Amino acid sequence: MSGWKYSFERLSKHEYVACIIHPKKVVCICGQKIKLNRKWEKDYLNRHIQRSGCKADKGQRTIYNWFKPIEVKPVKQVEEEEEEYDSDVYDNMDDDDLIRVDEVNENDQNQEILAINIEETSDNTRNTKKQKLICMGLQSEEISKYIKRTPAQFGGSRRIEVVARELFPNLFSQKFSRKKLNSKQKRQLNHALFAESIWQIDRPSNAVRAKACTGIAERGNICTECSYIRYNQALCNKIARPLPLSSNIKFTPKHYWEDNPLKRCLKNCDLRDIWNILNNESENQQENPWIALADKALKGAFKDKPIFTGLCEVMGDAIERKMKNKSKRNLKYSDEFTSFLTILGGISSRALDLFRQNLEGRTIQSIRQLRRNDDDYLTNPELCYENVARVKRLIDTVNYNGPICAMTDNTKLKPRLRYSPNLGCIIGSTLSNEETTVNIYNDIPKIINNVKSENGIAKNVRAYILQIPLSKFPPIVIALLPNKGADTADLILQLHKRLILEIAPQLSLHILSLGSDGAITEYQAQQLIVNIQTSEKLTVIEPQLKINFSCPIFNYIGPIIRVQDPKHAKKTARNAIMSGARLLTFGNSSARYDHFLQLINQNSSILYKNDVIKLDRQDDAAAYRTFCSSNFRQCLTTDYQVKIGMEGFAVYIFIIGKISRIFICH
Repeated sequence: MSGWKYSFERLSKHEYVACIIHPKKVVCICGQKIKLNRKWEKDYLNRHIQRSGCKADKGQRTIYNWFKPIEVKPVKQVEEEEEEYDSDVYDNMDDDDLIRVDEVNENDQNQEILAINIEETSDNTRNTKKQKLICMGLQSEEISKYIKRTPAQFGGSRRIEVVARELFPNLFSQKFSRKKLNSKQKRQLNHALFAESIWQIDRPSNAVRAKACTGIAERGNICTECSYIRYNQALCNKIARPLPLSSNIKFTPKHYWEDNPLKRCLKNCDLRDIWNILNNESENQQENPWIALADKALKGAFKDKPIFTGLCEVMGDAIERKMKNKSKRNLKYSDEFTSFLTILGGISSRALDLFRQNLEGRTIQSIRQLRRNDDDYLTNPELCYENVARVKRLIDTVNYNGPICAMTDNTKLKPRLRYSPNLGCIIGSTLSNEETTVNIYNDIPKIINNVKSENGIAKNVRAYILQIPLSKFPPIVIALLPNKGADTADLILQLHKRLILEIAPQLSLHILSLGSDGAITEYQAQQLIVNIQTSEKLTVIEPQLKINFSCPIFNYIGPIIRVQDPKHAKKTARNAIMSGARLLTFGNSSARYDHFLQLINQNSSILYKNDVIKLDRQDDAAAYRTFCSSNFRQCLTTDYQVKIGMEGFAVYIFIIGKISRIFICH
């Protein structure tokens, strides 16, 4: 009865069996392949039928349901084949698959025999009672590398080409090809390869076992069959081979991967990326930078990098439009990324173009258009109420009600006439905007001739600036007045009066100081403002220190003092030493040009040679380096004493640097 219970004839009569692939695998009438727990056993099939995964009783059945086999294969023939080929590996294979065998070469037979080192556990070796223990197989670090290196399932047989030519001499008279074999011939070839194999590779246990391993060990932790293959010459030589380089994996024949069920799963791009990350153990294999970048971004590594985030958003949008053959017009830019591009374009337009060629970003024309559309854009170069009102709106938005610093400076301008579409006139001349307004095209030559006849091409431009005396507040230009470089003190005084007496009281701006550089006309204009008679004055008199200070107090504004811009003060103080027109003495010491020469010759000097030799007297960066703390430290010894001969120079550097720093910070 036991033979009838587990037999081909009984299983084939099951009402839900559509096809029997082999004794441990059948096809249900719903179309799914079912792996059985033992030969001809229907227990797993019945479990499948009772679950919701089987659709045999619901909806349309599979086509297998209408094609029952008519001729039943004799039971004896099937049982004989299964006795010859009893392998669990075959349960996961189709009829068209071939066993992957680690074949034996002639070189493996000629090498010296070395026993395989295996890891033995003490639990099984101390077995005093005659109990059946589990065979662990051959396990070691070298065997793990061998299993990782080879895709084979068995090993020890001859090459598959040799065995195939012996079985089918008519098919492979010249060259072996797997495509010439049908399912029946492949099964015969599998039987022959399995019969010749000596060991099998147990990947779940990470071990190598004998083909005839029973799984039971009476002594030790391995069975007798596995102990015999420990000294197998071919297996020892296979294990002794080193791991191939990761770059040589591409030379592995493709048929080794055809039977791998993971191949179907890896067709999904996301699963393939996960698989690559999990198996990135080789030092030569570099991790995909995009996956690593995305992983860090998801973990919040770029939360405090809004510029980089904006760049990634623009790059992704631009690439998506390119794939759809759309233009890049109206790309959305974040405010932080736009500010970055604006600053970069202000530093260098070439740097902005280079950035755009390699990445993405706004053009210089787009940045200029944003400036023109900005509410704070200077549309009138004259000193007028509207320009100062923009400053008032800014300080109101930040709830600032403190003092404001006013500054003016006259700088060089490249002589040039050009048309301004925003102002609607020709700029670059000393004439007023009304005189240079262009209404029609024929007005352009008339205006240019008028400018030339009156010698009105500007050589300088006077900038009038207001600034909040706090950190991270940039100066704001309220006027740009072209001139020929011959402004008088009275003309500059009129600008100061227009701001202090007319515009500032209406807006309640508390202007505290008037700053300028060392130009004599600007200094005289400041002196004239201080000498204006007002109802109140702020006076500080200290006879012992010979201090007699006074400044006017204007209505709705407050006291106004005259100061020099700290950057201009540093340049003036630096140029005073460099010029040599007057000797700066401090007691019995002095500050001279040769002191700078001594500093630049030191290895740790903060100064550049161009800061001293063939210097630019208008270089703000050089003036900053001259009076910084690092340069002052060069005047001291290791025990923080002033070097001999540099007493006056060190005092001068310290005082000027400290005064300018106090003014900026406080």
